[in-house]
Amino acid sequence: MTFKARAHHLVALATLGAAAVLAQQPAQAGIFDGLLGSAHAREGAPSGQTTWQISHFSFVRIVPEEAGAKPNSQPLKLDRDALAKWLEQIHFSTPQGQEHLFARDEARNLAPALVEAFANAQPDQDIVFSSASRRGRGFLIGPTAVTARVFVRDGFFNLIVRDARDDFYDQYRGTLQMPTFQYGSRTQAGKVQLSCPDAVNVQADWIRLPLNPGAVPQATAPSSLLQQPAAAPGALVPMPAGQAPMQQPMPMPQAAQPAPNSPEGIEHRLAVLKDAYTRGLITKQEYEAKREELVKQF
Repeated sequence: MTFKARAHHLVALATLGAAAVLAQQPAQAGIFDGLLGSAHAREGAPSGQTTWQISHFSFVRIVPEEAGAKPNSQPLKLDRDALAKWLEQIHFSTPQGQEHLFARDEARNLAPALVEAFANAQPDQDIVFSSASRRGRGFLIGPTAVTARVFVRDGFFNLIVRDARDDFYDQYRGTLQMPTFQYGSRTQAGKVQLSCPDAVNVQADWIRLPLNPGAVPQATAPSSLLQQPAAAPGALVPMPAGQAPMQQPMPMPQAAQPAPNSPEGIEHRLAVLKDAYTRGLITKQEYEAKREELVKQF
């Protein structure tokens, strides 16, 4: 085979490979979606695991606790769905007003990894994470990252955000070196202003949510972040050692879902469809046919 023929052959193989990768992405996928990903963390992390890679730039990691900090109340089991719903409620201030810290699918991808990390984390450890997403800004716009530190202590889930929109991608694209993220600190306040109806501010960039919704009178959390055994409404549920028992919260109405045929509703249906395909519940042909049908509704 001549050099020219060999070059054409390699180009053809590369084109086929790229087409195969793109075929696995939703029809709306931008050029960054293969890096951002949407896979959920595996259930039941092995003891000793310290890193959960959600996508190329999104991960959760157990690290040593900040120097001088009091011991955390870990390990413990958190409720994945309750945590995801709470993450969706967090806002931060921008010159244009309040903006959601996480997109809905972003929060739902992050929560399973955080739940597994808290099940492994020890009292002398914190958990840090980076969550990269385009958050609906357009398919050709680079992702930005939320970077933060989380830990549980004295009956509160604590979140300290270092960057709400770390614009790291241009530098990565120029150097192809992984960015060095910073994650928030108990002692060095950042510039992010957080707010959430279910939480209280320790400082501008640090909020905490009671694990027991009744522990703080002004808190209005719809449900506990703790993973609970089945119990009748109003029944006492054990808390971690050293904490008082809590009451199982009364059932609350589900949050309103977007209209099925609205842009948000179609995006949600596309995410559900991709998740079903990823888990092997539907075939590739079924996935692609339904995806094409949904995209035509935009």
